[in-house]
Amino acid sequence: MASIDRQRLQAAIDAELKRFIGAHRRSGELFERAKKSLLAGVPMNWMTRWAGAWPVFVREASGGRFTDVDGNEYLDLCLGDTGAMTGHAPPAAVEAIAAQARRGTTLMLPTEDSIWVGEEMATASPSVWRARSPAGPASWSSTGAITAPSTRRSSRYATGWPARATGTSAPRSIRR
Repeated sequence: MASIDRQRLQAAIDAELKRFIGAHRRSGELFERAKKSLLAGVPMNWMTRWAGAWPVFVREASGGRFTDVDGNEYLDLCLGDTGAMTGHAPPAAVEAIAAQARRGTTLMLPTEDSIWVGEEMATASPSVWRARSPAGPASWSSTGAITAPSTRRSSRYATGWPARATGTSAPRSIRR
């Protein structure tokens, strides 16, 4: 079996790092600025794991591509959570989001649209809907902070358990 030439490999890594730094100077400036207000210079800790000297900062995205603040264009093979569904900034979604923003966002009361979403979800996959909600119609949540207590309440309702969560902000146990 052939051995790896470690010196040649290190030289290739060094050359690529030098090229990266030259092609991403504005991202480097933003990274230095971000380290003063964001843990590790990024909004979420998993963003620290990049092959270059710092993360690439995005200026804009459309479809399956994005452009960084240095003007480099990329084919986005990660696409994040929502971008994977439709690509970045599809015109129909942008128009729908803008229309909803004009009518109000993050409302703490139901809207007629929420009924439509529930009806569509139940119609799209009734067997999954029933399996996930044996007690009948279900609810949904938009964040992990809401999901945990909502799941506990739904579970108590579905099972009839008068369960109580104990502990501080994160439950340590559930008692029957």
